Amino acid sequence: MVLFINVTIAGIVFWLKAPVYNLFHFINSVFYVGSFYFFIGLVLLVIRGKFFDGITYSFRRFIHKSSKNPDYLDDWEDKPLPSEKIHAEFMKFFLFQGAMLMAIMVFLLLAYYTF
Repeated sequence: MVLFINVTIAGIVFWLKAPVYNLFHFINSVFYVGSFYFFIGLVLLVIRGKFFDGITYSFRRFIHKSSKNPDYLDDWEDKPLPSEKIHAEFMKFFLFQGAMLMAIMVFLLLAYYTF
């Protein structure tokens, strides 16, 4: 259902932004919507892969150690790291939508260049 909504969004982008209504410009609009989903999914994948956890932990520790008026009630060690805030289903949703829209785009490109 969400994939159908995304193809509809691509159709609206095509209708609003295309200088000429042909298959080439529809493929471009599907690419725009699909690349948005795929990019967000890849960013979530990097965050979930604990890439920024060390940096975040280091900044929290540095701020705690170097502050002149430390908050003794602040448990900076117990705060969730960025990888713990991203749910796997949320990340998979964006990757799936992006991959399906890119597959639709490739299918349309094959149809465009063979006919």
